[in-house]
Amino acid sequence: MSFTPLFNQIGFYPDAPKTVIIPGSSSFPLEVFDDCHRVLAVKPQATGVWPYSGEMVQRFDLSHLKKTGTYYLYRDEKNLGLSLVVDKMAYQQLAKGSLKWFYYQRASMALEPEYAGKWSRAAGHKDDCVKVYGDPARLICASKGWYDAGDYGKYIVNCGITVFTLLQIFEDFPEYAKTLKWNIPRDEQIPSLPDLLCEIKYNLDWMLSMQDSDGSVFHKLTALKFCPHYAPDLDTADRYVIGKTTTAALNFAGNMAQASLIYSKYDEEYAKRMLLAAEKAWVWAKKHPTEFYRQPSDVNTGQYTPLGENGKPSFKFAAVELFRATGKQEYLEELNSNPLNEDPPWWGNLNLLAVYHVARNESDENKSGKNKAGGHVPYKFPEPLVQKAREILLQKAYHLCDVSKNSIYHVAMNPEDWTWGSNAVACNNGIIFLQGFYLTKNLEYLHAAHQILDYILGKNPLDICYVTGFGKRSPLHPHHRPSEGDNIEEPVPGMMAGGPHLGGQDVKREPDRVPDYTLCGKPALAYLDHEASFATNEVAINWNAPLAYLATALDAIYNLKTHT
Repeated sequence: MSFTPLFNQIGFYPDAPKTVIIPGSSSFPLEVFDDCHRVLAVKPQATGVWPYSGEMVQRFDLSHLKKTGTYYLYRDEKNLGLSLVVDKMAYQQLAKGSLKWFYYQRASMALEPEYAGKWSRAAGHKDDCVKVYGDPARLICASKGWYDAGDYGKYIVNCGITVFTLLQIFEDFPEYAKTLKWNIPRDEQIPSLPDLLCEIKYNLDWMLSMQDSDGSVFHKLTALKFCPHYAPDLDTADRYVIGKTTTAALNFAGNMAQASLIYSKYDEEYAKRMLLAAEKAWVWAKKHPTEFYRQPSDVNTGQYTPLGENGKPSFKFAAVELFRATGKQEYLEELNSNPLNEDPPWWGNLNLLAVYHVARNESDENKSGKNKAGGHVPYKFPEPLVQKAREILLQKAYHLCDVSKNSIYHVAMNPEDWTWGSNAVACNNGIIFLQGFYLTKNLEYLHAAHQILDYILGKNPLDICYVTGFGKRSPLHPHHRPSEGDNIEEPVPGMMAGGPHLGGQDVKREPDRVPDYTLCGKPALAYLDHEASFATNEVAINWNAPLAYLATALDAIYNLKTHT
């Protein structure tokens, strides 16, 4: 357990809240110096025990520091050894880095030194001649796409929340998003695309190739078993598209419908192709509402089938996006019979993503027929549905804000949030805060979102920035095959580790390789920076997407003031 000051290791915006946590219960004030002078001295704002770590800590509020610069912390005339940065561009490199990581996850292409630097690598998994599981005579081409996590599988269901979240960056902050550049190759079909849309299209192209002629969508593309931990080009096992499922069709439909609105500005034909594919997937799903994935006995790659699966959240998600794109009554009928609720967002439940778009009900209608992102105007939802969605969203944001205010760390985490991918749960809670802020302009929600990112970037009891390559101390041994197989000391930068929790799935599976970090008994301490700790130190596209959203949204709000 650390006894040094715990705070955001990257920096703070001048107008953002600035919280420092120090373990213990000393009576000495915290003094802040610039190069020459003391500029601030504050007493503890609160002292208490965080139940998730079991430590006694004190919280200090340094929000009065608004002048940009580097500051030094002292207590009892002792330099505490860490500098605190106030910077107008505090999160911009993090925003770019967390988005650039998706380029490093690209399948089917070589990563050239021009773009990847020392993390360049040979092409792996061309996927241009993939077997259809259960139909040995059939082959399909399903190249491109992102590796899903620390392995080399590609999964449609996990694309649902990932692609939505990344597209939402562009929907919410289009002008800001157009300015972000992070050195990736241009799309040959639509060279005018901003970097963000260019990167997302690389995965959308793969998703389109996963749809069959009847509208169904293959659930995943993987080998039969996880490969050893080596570079992509060394994995030559046969690859298969496996299963056709209701959830894959609906995740696909929602992503394609949302994307059709945005990409229509850049390529009308591509947008029409996506919308047609979305509607075909919806029709298939309605005809096959309970086709859920069942893992074949000779397959051991990821399943992406949540317990208690009934398909209802995915139907809601797809219906909302299809209505926004088409205005057709059948999608409203789905929402009337399958109402929105407060279920939190994760890959297994997309209900709250639907709530976001209904609650905000943005059409940005104008004479040009274009929305603020430049694409087609979304259709507006009926007012009773909008009011219900806003009630759900604001009740969720209010509850989480209460949790944050009553936490000594100011971190909005419920007991059930400490699970596999707890850092992504935290980031998605941060997005809930921002959605509430957009509706109400309540600064408590904005500040609570910032405190979530503070936690990810170092204001945590392990004194670690959970994003590789950022901060003063970050993961060096993530569960990530490209990083493990490239013979480079530093891992690929910009990826967020899954985070601490007491599940210990890796300890149970590989007790000889993974020390039992769960013996600490506290979820916020149960983390291991070890390549075998897939339960705490793996990375995943659905975890990096909310990190990227928080970083980009806060940079736009605090600095560029582009959100309206």
